[in-house]
Amino acid sequence: MKGIAAVTGAKKLKLKSMLIFIAAFIMAILLAFLYISQMFKPMAVSAETSEIVRVEIPKGSSVSQIGKILADKGLIRNQMVFKAVTKLKGYESRYMAGTYIMNDNMDIYEIMEEMINGRVYTETVRFTIPEGFEVRQTADLLEQMGVVSREDFLREVNEGTFNFGFLQNVPSRDNRLEGYLFPDTYEVYVGESARSIIQRMLKRFEEVAEETGLLEWKSDKFTLDDIVILASIIEREAANNSERPLVSAVFHNRLRMGKKLESCATVQYVLKERKARLTYDDLEIESPYNTYKVQGLPVGPIASPGAESLRAAMNPAEVDFLYFVLQKDGTHSFSRNYEEFLEDKRESKR
Repeated sequence: MKGIAAVTGAKKLKLKSMLIFIAAFIMAILLAFLYISQMFKPMAVSAETSEIVRVEIPKGSSVSQIGKILADKGLIRNQMVFKAVTKLKGYESRYMAGTYIMNDNMDIYEIMEEMINGRVYTETVRFTIPEGFEVRQTADLLEQMGVVSREDFLREVNEGTFNFGFLQNVPSRDNRLEGYLFPDTYEVYVGESARSIIQRMLKRFEEVAEETGLLEWKSDKFTLDDIVILASIIEREAANNSERPLVSAVFHNRLRMGKKLESCATVQYVLKERKARLTYDDLEIESPYNTYKVQGLPVGPIASPGAESLRAAMNPAEVDFLYFVLQKDGTHSFSRNYEEFLEDKRESKR
C-alpha cells in the first residue's frame, strides 16, 4: 500500500509541476503577445496629446535606416519590429524617399502606408501673427492666405482639446484660447489642419512662457491666466517696449487700490472694432470685458501678448502712476493723480 501511495504522490507532483509549467507557458505567451501588440500601437497616449512630426527619408535609405529615423523621431517603439513587419509584408523596396508630415498618434501600419503611397509634403506657407492680434483677426488672416478656413479655426479654438499644462486652469469662456496663440512667424504645410496650426502656436507660447519665467512664476494675488489677461491689455495699450513696465505699473497700482482699470482697449475688444475715439455710450456697454464697468481684470485676455508684455505684467515698474494719456506722437504721458491726468489730456489736444 505504501508503494502505491508513493506512486500516486509522485503522479500528483508530476501533474502539479506540469500544470505550473503549462500556466507559466501560457502566461509567457500572453506577455509576449501583449509586448508585441504594444509595439504596433501609436506613441501618443491619445489624439489630444499627439504632435506633428516632420520626417526626412533620404534616397537610398535601407529598411534599417528608415526604422532608426522613425524611432529617433518618436514614431515607432521598436526598429526590429518595424523591420520584421516590413519583410513579412514585402515592403522592403516600396518605401519612397521624401519629406513626410506624420503625427505620433499613427500606428506602425499607418506610417508604412504613408511611405508606400509616397504622401510627401514639400509645399509650405509662411505667415506672421502680429503682437496684439485677437483670435478672430488670426482666423481672418489665415483664411485670407488660404491656410485654413476661419470657421474651422474658430471651431477648434473653442471646441478642441489641447494637452498643455498652462491651459489646465483656464476657465471655460468664448474664444478660450485668446491670449495663448503666441504672435510669431510660422511656416506650415499646405493642407495642415487647424488643430495642428493651433498646436504649433500653443507650443510656441509654452516655449516663451518658459523663457520669460511665467511657467515658474508664483504669486498670491495672480494666476498664470491673470498675468496673460493683464499682458494682453498691456500689449494693446503700450506704444513701445519702454512703456510696457509703466503701463503695467498703472494697472497694478489701480488693482491694488481697488480702482477700475478703465482700459479703452478692453472696450474695443467688446465692440470688435478698434475705434480711434470711444464715445461715452461705448464706455457704458455691459460686458465682463469692459473694465470701465467691471472691477478688477476682465474675464479673459483681449489679444495675444508678446514676450515683453508678459515680462512687464510680471514685473511692473516701481512707480506710483495711476493714469496715462495718448499723445499726438503715439506715445503716452503718465500721471500720479487726476489733476495731472486732466492736464495731460489738455496737452494732448493742443
